Amino acid sequence: MKRPLIAVNGTLERTPGGQPRVSVHDAYLNAILEAGGLPLLVPPRADLAAEYFKRADGVLFTGGLDYPPKLYGEKPHETIQEQSPERTEADLKLMRLALASPKPSLGICAGLQLLNIAAGGALIQHLPTAQAHTRKADNDSAHLVEVERGSLLAKLFGAGKLRVNSSHHQAADPKRIGKGLKVTARATDGTIEGIEKIRPGGRFFLFLQWHPERIQNDKHRKRLFAAFVKACS
Repeated sequence: MKRPLIAVNGTLERTPGGQPRVSVHDAYLNAILEAGGLPLLVPPRADLAAEYFKRADGVLFTGGLDYPPKLYGEKPHETIQEQSPERTEADLKLMRLALASPKPSLGICAGLQLLNIAAGGALIQHLPTAQAHTRKADNDSAHLVEVERGSLLAKLFGAGKLRVNSSHHQAADPKRIGKGLKVTARATDGTIEGIEKIRPGGRFFLFLQWHPERIQNDKHRKRLFAAFVKACS
């Protein structure tokens, strides 16, 4: 069976020698391959975003640095590490295409934050409880989230409590959720952990604050990515 083509947004960074490089963590690519998809690395080129989007069967929005707070009308907090202008512009273009399309989309960590910004919402720039959500040494933090009944997330994992991994200091602002979006999972401290569309029209459209591509629970990763890739088939 032909593998569906999954667009994956890449990061622009510099080598130790100062040369520009486009990269993506291989955990994202491996999770797609494991589920039967074929990942397509999308460089941070806003002028090519529409062409990549058109050719892909679905989109995976990856994690990364912080999107500029000016996008939602705020000055940056002292902890902000801004994403490159190139990736910011390209990611916003790709997200707006995804919001207007019936193609399946999956977002992870900064992907959820990007979604809320693109839909007109805002972020909490630095969580009061950030310590409970940030990566410690070589391991993600872990905590429970409460999954809403009737959501796509509940169809995958069941409603109620779900244990997830965590590596972030920002989150979607519950007072400023983007138009057409609904919160479907929260941590016990109220941090938004899952967002979907209000009327998805049967499509797979799921954005998560945690990192299922590298979660230690293999069944969790496989179930999520299998459902996403199947929706892209």
